[in-house]
Amino acid sequence: MSSAWELADIEKKGLKIIDAKHALAADTVTLSLPLPPSVNMAWKNVPGIGRVRSQEYRRWHKLAMDELALQKPGHIAGKFLAVINLGRIRRRADCDNRTKPVLDLLAGIVTDDDAYCERVSTGWVDDVPAERVVVIVRRVA
Repeated sequence: MSSAWELADIEKKGLKIIDAKHALAADTVTLSLPLPPSVNMAWKNVPGIGRVRSQEYRRWHKLAMDELALQKPGHIAGKFLAVINLGRIRRRADCDNRTKPVLDLLAGIVTDDDAYCERVSTGWVDDVPAERVVVIVRRVA
């Protein structure tokens, strides 16, 4: 059985896996991604298994990974800071609940790990389209 995550399926889409070993070193990386679900909606409890990713989170993660691969971002090794600009949405929502999914997505691709994040700023902005996120990641000396 094939899944959307198998290398052959990814290559059929014309995408290539970008990992930290093959990405170009960068001091700043700017990305545009779909708005992630709130962290409150990202996980669910399954009896006998524990916490698992929700269908909404899995759907977002796949779409965001596809877009991330198309943007061919550079890699920032070590400590970094992130600015996460969220496009305003009509419903009431907490911007801080969108931070963790974004940082987790970047781990191992744009950054080594979100544990190296020294500072993060997240907020709703008017110049980013609704349901989109612009992420700026900068290396910290």
